[in-house]
Amino acid sequence: MGKDLGTYHIRVELEDGRGWIERWNTGNRYTHGSNHVTKLDAQLIRPIWENEDDLLSSVKWMYTVGNSSCNCNKLISLAFAYQREIPETTPCGNTMSVKRLTVIRPDASEVVIFDFSKCDEKINKEN
Repeated sequence: MGKDLGTYHIRVELEDGRGWIERWNTGNRYTHGSNHVTKLDAQLIRPIWENEDDLLSSVKWMYTVGNSSCNCNKLISLAFAYQREIPETTPCGNTMSVKRLTVIRPDASEVVIFDFSKCDEKINKEN
């Protein structure tokens, strides 16, 4: 069983200059419902992260490889951030590149967990 680490925020910056800040609640939360369960009957989800390193690893994975790395989810996040209508069609793909991921801790300190420009420097130095 994990523990409540507080509420974190993730600053997602895309290569094209757009981005958003998303909230990650690490405590108890509820599912959003499903086709079989209404939102009013949503299930309690207990904290899953044991420590901040677990959380940071999950955040990085989610935005670089996981569900939030796909264009369709990035377009939905951008629509929310810019208070626009969610597009009727959101094409999947990986053409919208993440430039930087910054985690904002509950105490307002920040840590960059992914910086594509530093990945490029590392790749260029190895070649």
